[in-house]
Amino acid sequence: MATARVPDAPLARREAVRLGVRTVMPLAVGALPFGIVFGVTAASSSLTWWEGLVASALIMAGAAQLALVDLIDTDTPWLLAVVTALIINARFLLYSTALAPAFRRFPVRWRYGLAHLMTDQAAVTGIVYFEHQRDDDTRRWFFAVVGMVFSAAWLAGTAIGLAFSASMPEALPLGFAVPLTFLALLVPAVRSRPMVVAAVVGALATVLAAPLPQGLNILLGGIAGVAAGVVANR
Repeated sequence: MATARVPDAPLARREAVRLGVRTVMPLAVGALPFGIVFGVTAASSSLTWWEGLVASALIMAGAAQLALVDLIDTDTPWLLAVVTALIINARFLLYSTALAPAFRRFPVRWRYGLAHLMTDQAAVTGIVYFEHQRDDDTRRWFFAVVGMVFSAAWLAGTAIGLAFSASMPEALPLGFAVPLTFLALLVPAVRSRPMVVAAVVGALATVLAAPLPQGLNILLGGIAGVAAGVVANR
């Protein structure tokens, strides 16, 4: 009686690493100018260069970091500034909920390390990859590579912005990278009618709620999109 062939673990791991690099590279290229935007902003603020770099390494969330720089420069109380950043990043609660079933099967040391690498890009590509890949070892290596490559590009962009902010032309259109980065993230993930409904409703809610302060429109758009997707799926 023939026995089932056991997949070669190192080979599967290498394939996951290669796929992770190929998947994240276009997104990492988009992260570079986004990081430069933050670096230039931080360099023109009251932050020192190392504070700006450490902020990117610890927070790794562009919208929250830009808001924090503005709040720090206007002498906002630190508690209010922290709460504002947490509200802006509340969308990661949605990512965490989607990734929790897979992360729960990872060793504890992997959970904490990968959680720090959970950017928007890593979370969405991980969710899509986990749908068709059930092996826990392959899953965590894929997510780790995606997170590390994207984070390296983000930090490199921040360092470039901090180092060369004085020599960059004011008219340099770096801001275009922000919407393009998220557009490149959205398109591959929208593959069914409920996903289309969620994306459209979320986008409309985010735009309509734009007057809300400190990025609350992003949180509202995320909640509205999820709710619309659930209703459409039913």
